[in-house]
Amino acid sequence: MLKICIYILIFFIIPLHAYESENKLKVVIVGKVAKYVTYNNNNFDTFRITILRNPFGELFDDVYKDKKIKSKPVRIKYIDEISELESTDILYIPKVNTVELSHILKETQNKNILTISDTRGFAQRGGIIQLYFVSQKLKLKINTNSAQLQDIKIKPTLLRIADVVKGNKT
Repeated sequence: MLKICIYILIFFIIPLHAYESENKLKVVIVGKVAKYVTYNNNNFDTFRITILRNPFGELFDDVYKDKKIKSKPVRIKYIDEISELESTDILYIPKVNTVELSHILKETQNKNILTISDTRGFAQRGGIIQLYFVSQKLKLKINTNSAQLQDIKIKPTLLRIADVVKGNKT
């Protein structure tokens, strides 16, 4: 019986905790990177974060409740389809396939939206910031060309700690 309990602990509870920690770190990083980004047309009274097909449960609500980004209260919006996208500062895109990613990025073109995802190859395919883990450490890939096309400026401080990607494979 003890072996079964240890097995359950090692293979189910601990990885679940690690997964929750990774998700929380991703949610926190979304707000942190916003401090190093300048938008050309940001004259809204709230800082808006939109999450497509929310994979985080209530984490965004919990982390950003009563918080401010760029001196503005944070408004979180969840959408199920990219066609529901309204004006936003950040769009978090969950893991999606290549065809869907191309469609989503096409829908966000020229809208001054910082796109963030943990989809493999996201930055190389035209997304702005890709989150990924290496040896349990969160890393960033930033596509500076995509940011420039969205009229978003990323401070050198953030670029120094990221892998910079130029160009798109779209």
